[in-house]
Amino acid sequence: MNKFYLEIYKLKNLLRKGWLDMNAHDVSTGRVESDAEHTFSMALLTMEIMEKSKKYSNLDKLKVYEMVLVHELCEIDAGDHTPRDDISQQEKYELELAGVKRLAKEYKMPNLLKLWLEFKNDKSAEAEFVRKLDRLDAILQAEIYSEQLNYDELLSEFKNRSIKIAEEFKDFL
Repeated sequence: MNKFYLEIYKLKNLLRKGWLDMNAHDVSTGRVESDAEHTFSMALLTMEIMEKSKKYSNLDKLKVYEMVLVHELCEIDAGDHTPRDDISQQEKYELELAGVKRLAKEYKMPNLLKLWLEFKNDKSAEAEFVRKLDRLDAILQAEIYSEQLNYDELLSEFKNRSIKIAEEFKDFL
């Protein structure tokens, strides 16, 4: 079996902790989205927005897609930490960085680390766009859970935390 595939397969079973903590879930299945589902949704949002928005049409599409695909790989080792967890941003960053470094080294894929660092440190227009998409995806997922659970405060919390993102992408909400 392909060892790298076995690594990334873990994202399918890594449930998004923020939703677990809020008891937000899909009513039909009783479960929350995984990191893999989140990444897939972001990839399709990327396609839609880059094709429909002139503001983002000049970005390097390949780099954007690659960043979307690698942005959660760090959680294979580090786990999914939310702002509500008792962990500093620095500690979280170091755990995530160690995870991506391990993957890049073990699978001889240095570009994983390069792309992740660029994303994490907002080092390019592509990284800034992917960070915004990450927040947009959370707003959209919150809207789904909010409607299914009749839990308006959930959506409000995400929109209030990301009001600029919600405003910028209002045509996609």
